[in-house]
Amino acid sequence: MIRCFYICILFILLSFKTFSQSYTLSDELKEISGLEFLNDTILIAHNDGGNDANLYLLNLKGEILKKINISNAKNVDWEDITGDESYIYIGDIGNNLNKRKDLTIYRISKSEMLAQEAINAESMSVSYADQVNFPPDDAHKNFDSECLISAFGDLWIFSKNRTVPFDGICKVYRFKFSGGTEKQISVFTQINIGKSGWHFDSVTAGDYEKNKFYLSTYNRWISYELKNNSLEQLHKKNYSEYNQKEALVIDSKSNSLFVANEFNKVLGKQKLKKINLK
Repeated sequence: MIRCFYICILFILLSFKTFSQSYTLSDELKEISGLEFLNDTILIAHNDGGNDANLYLLNLKGEILKKINISNAKNVDWEDITGDESYIYIGDIGNNLNKRKDLTIYRISKSEMLAQEAINAESMSVSYADQVNFPPDDAHKNFDSECLISAFGDLWIFSKNRTVPFDGICKVYRFKFSGGTEKQISVFTQINIGKSGWHFDSVTAGDYEKNKFYLSTYNRWISYELKNNSLEQLHKKNYSEYNQKEALVIDSKSNSLFVANEFNKVLGKQKLKKINLK
């Protein structure tokens, strides 16, 4: 009986280990703000605004394999990274004060990333068709974003709501990349995340995989499905801990998600966490 008891305890501990694995990241990624897969075994990461215009190639334990400089880009406020079969897209779309007029999407060829340590990117300036004032009044401060997703052959920006009073609405913009041009983008749809304030109910990262959009806040991930030009919520799950999560990517092969948080003096070290979605 005692032997069976210890076997059960061991099984439970092993189950928790496979459900969630955590890795402390290098101090070079203290302000990690984006994650994407380059291939099955290599992740791409970057820091947010004020840091160098670098991409970091990581193994699946978050260890740095290579650093790549984007020679013709500036990291004003890089907030997310996404990709399709051929390209990686970086969203310089952070806009905390809602007054930027220089929002930019960068596009980089995947084939160049493994071979070179310094590469150039195509760029496209974007602006929001529904923004008139820079900044708007407090009740309309919803032009910040930390989430860029590639899906259905388009790019999607999900807003980070900063309205006062907080109304919980995330605006969704859908558009195509067209390098060398300036594009005004319009709201495609919107979703209501919640009304507990931006610390809990603002979108800080996202990804798309197998017909599902996955969005992250600081405290949970939420999945959505596109139906009739609107996003319908499917599932949501709280994270085991609250911290400044600003990067998420789905690993379809292992049916898991990787999420990363920035360093915070109160909330802890910068980490990469793998969470089983089953």
